[in-house]
Amino acid sequence: MKHGWLLLAGGFWLVMNLLLWRSEYGAGVSGNPLPVEKVLSRILETPDPSELDIYLGNEKKGSCRWMVVQVGEEGMVAAENDREGDVDLEAAEMAGLIQDIHAYAISLDGQLQWEDQPRRIRFMIQLDLSSDRQWVSLDGKVGMAGTWVHIHARRGEETFAIELDEEDAQTARIEWSFDELRDPETALAKLTSLSGLPPLAVSMILGSVKSLPNMKVVDRPSDPSPEAGFAAWKAASDWLNVAHSRMRVYRMDGPYGEDLPFKVTINRAGEILLVELPRGLRLRNQGVLEL
Repeated sequence: MKHGWLLLAGGFWLVMNLLLWRSEYGAGVSGNPLPVEKVLSRILETPDPSELDIYLGNEKKGSCRWMVVQVGEEGMVAAENDREGDVDLEAAEMAGLIQDIHAYAISLDGQLQWEDQPRRIRFMIQLDLSSDRQWVSLDGKVGMAGTWVHIHARRGEETFAIELDEEDAQTARIEWSFDELRDPETALAKLTSLSGLPPLAVSMILGSVKSLPNMKVVDRPSDPSPEAGFAAWKAASDWLNVAHSRMRVYRMDGPYGEDLPFKVTINRAGEILLVELPRGLRLRNQGVLEL
């Protein structure tokens, strides 16, 4: 009788472990579906930056650094071993002890260089998100010493602006409403007319835009909540072959399929490994993928 109970307990333990292994690893290449929110949380809450190389096709064109900073309030940060005394806010943030996140600041800083261009093109982008992960503002600049193009977008004001800043020249600024941006012809016509280009050049640019494949303008959803914005996205756990081993990863796929591909692969810590974008543009974490 005693041996029977031992066999029964051992069989139960074996079956439960097999079921657990199957739920985690047994879904094959496509992996197990996951809540998109889970993958987003990994990306936004990782303390580690991601160092990425920029590829166009198989050619390396530059590099960039992705970093997320969690923003809290000093009064809401507490050290685990000091509930009454002073708190070092910076040390607490570095240790991941922010108890109430009020915002996220995402920065992407990098450089590009083409073979026929001796000078590097720098770009700096910052995206601010609220605590419920809705975007609040977007600021960036791209260019090189002496010539910079600045971009500014504000969700609350529903505006997008471009500024051209050149040495020894007055800064030029063009602003659109979000409604104007939904029509590429209207948006580009405003840009070219205010830039002083001749009508023939405007017509040629508009014709080029119309001929671009995969040219899509995505309408803003009627429900602006984060859940609605990512409702059409898909996430799953998967395997990634790295050197002579396999790494468990999470993947996120955008809602537009192959017409407008947008795929993100991260490791379990939330570090970005691979971003696949339209027209063969990819961001690769070479430090991990080429171990």
